[in-house]
Amino acid sequence: MKRVKIVVFMVAIAALYGAGVTGLHLSTIKTVEQNNRLIEQKALVELFGLGDVKMLSKEKIGQIVATQIDQTETLTDPQTGKTIPLLKAYDSAARDHLTAYGFPFSGIGFWAEIKGYIAVDASLQKTVGLKVIEQVETPGLGARIEEPFFVKPFANGLDISTPAPGKSYIYMGTAGSTPDPGTPQYGRTFDAITGATQTSLAMERMLNAAVAEFRRAADNREAGVQ
Repeated sequence: MKRVKIVVFMVAIAALYGAGVTGLHLSTIKTVEQNNRLIEQKALVELFGLGDVKMLSKEKIGQIVATQIDQTETLTDPQTGKTIPLLKAYDSAARDHLTAYGFPFSGIGFWAEIKGYIAVDASLQKTVGLKVIEQVETPGLGARIEEPFFVKPFANGLDISTPAPGKSYIYMGTAGSTPDPGTPQYGRTFDAITGATQTSLAMERMLNAAVAEFRRAADNREAGVQ
């Protein structure tokens, strides 16, 4: 009888604990979803340079994304059949002037998958932004792919015009170095992170793959991306 009471007691405690955990999860799921949505919205505003998210309210950030970024279209890479979500950024809520396109990139970094967005100008010739939204690289090393120094070259405009056969769209370079004019790397290079070569190489691979897919998909659409 004593053993039965102990078992019943343990079952009751487990059920109570399980109910509590389930209740906590259900009570916070909406908040988690809202926080994740805000993180995504901030990333898009920063990607296209549509405002300083540190100075904007949550409501204003949401308004900018809703009125100045069109997320309704997709492209298809004719080589792989991959569907590419297409973002269109406008200079105002009136959407009179399209300023840039954006599309996602992803790939395996040194530890796990890295996800983000890259933005290019309306002529599809230069980058205008880069934003990493998910990564678990080494803090202080590979994790620095989120820092301003790493994304600055992309905001300043890396050349992504069609490269020479067998060459890349984007190259990883040595910090502080400038490729010579006339070389394939000129105007296409971002700085590697010191001590995080593997993460930097992974970014080079996944960004080149994403840009190549996007360019093929854009070129395949009749009359280009409109």
